[in-house]
Amino acid sequence: MTGIAQRRTPWQKFEARARNILPFGLTVVVLLFGLTPTYIPGLAQITPMYTLVAIYFWAIYRPDLLSYGLGFFIGVLEDLLTGAPLGVGSLTLLLTQWVVFNQQKFFHAKPFAITWFAFVFVAFGAVLLKWICIGLVAESSFTPFGDLFAAYLITLAVYPVIAWLFSKAQTGLLAEP
Repeated sequence: MTGIAQRRTPWQKFEARARNILPFGLTVVVLLFGLTPTYIPGLAQITPMYTLVAIYFWAIYRPDLLSYGLGFFIGVLEDLLTGAPLGVGSLTLLLTQWVVFNQQKFFHAKPFAITWFAFVFVAFGAVLLKWICIGLVAESSFTPFGDLFAAYLITLAVYPVIAWLFSKAQTGLLAEP
């Protein structure tokens, strides 16, 4: 087809839009999954930071599809749904995005072990920032350090599972037909 632009059908336009919102949609899904009650005594205080994992993953592999505005919205939504002080989640997620966006050369074509190792440091900073912000603003003061550390370790442990699921979604659903 020389000189003539190929017209897209309405279905192709819908499919392209659906692919573009996939990172946002999957991040909201893991946010809602994190809010699901587990009925395990003591686990309510030490849930993983699923949205942090999602924002980190998409900031590395599809930064074009998860903007700062969407990261901010996800953070506000997380704060509203969890009862955290408004803005703490957004600040944490936006700083995570900013760090990863500014280190794209480092993350480009790196093996999984390297990105997971880098997540150890990014997650530590995010957990610490969130803990300080909530401790300074919330009426209940600081979360016990043991709960904070357990949530951090669980977040590190779930990263490979979520990254694997997201990578399957990325290769299967975001690949152009």
